[in-house]
Amino acid sequence: MRDKDLLRNMGLPMHSIKSFFQNWKRRAVQLISLFFIGEWSFYGIFRCPYAVPYIGCGNCPVVQCPGRSLWMWSWILIGVSAIFMGRVFCGWICPGGLVSEILGMFSLMRNRIKGTLSIFLSYGKYIVLLTSLYFFFILNNPRWAIPIRTGEFFNSVVLTFEHADPIWIYKTATILVLLAIGIAVPHLWCRFLCPTGGALEIFNKISIFKYSMNENCNNCDKCIQSCAAETRPSEINCTNCGDCVETCKTSAIEIRGLNGRVENNIQYES
Repeated sequence: MRDKDLLRNMGLPMHSIKSFFQNWKRRAVQLISLFFIGEWSFYGIFRCPYAVPYIGCGNCPVVQCPGRSLWMWSWILIGVSAIFMGRVFCGWICPGGLVSEILGMFSLMRNRIKGTLSIFLSYGKYIVLLTSLYFFFILNNPRWAIPIRTGEFFNSVVLTFEHADPIWIYKTATILVLLAIGIAVPHLWCRFLCPTGGALEIFNKISIFKYSMNENCNNCDKCIQSCAAETRPSEINCTNCGDCVETCKTSAIEIRGLNGRVENNIQYES
């Protein structure tokens, strides 16, 4: 125990590979999602010529991008999942969320940004969301790079960088740097900057189902220690991933619906 306390005080990572795969069902879904939309996620960062990627991909001139056929169905899935369970897309499907979790396993600053500071920084994703909406709807999503319609995978990425406006390069470099900083600050992008996460956060309050805490909670905060996003159920940045359920020794975490809690397929009145 002394060794664990020492590591925790030093801020060294406490998540092992074993704990990473503890919720194996979620990992399986994430890997399946990575197989289907991972390439599109890659294209959105490295080859999308527009200011705001992943939206309106049907007419994109980059004909190799799988988003041309996936984007509408993906946004329908995101919308339906948000209605049913808030930010569940972030915790179960988003490839970026999976990358952030892997980087977060090696973080040296776990549980350092919390409380009021964490809440304050979390509003950053709403600023990014509003900026993205401004570029998309008001400026008609300007094109900042010459689209490389077809070509070899990595050569096309190089050509995109070579024929991009400086602002596109700055945008892409900023995103990559912020994702990389996730090694130091767990889930930096997802918690504080992701515009999609900001939009889905709104649904966390009104979704049909969500993980929540009941009267058995003794505020031990073991859920925060086990959470990749360093939050508690139903609080800001909760992605309804369910990883915290097994760590709660008082059975204080449950799935709650609009009419009460749902447990073992039996619904109880609130």
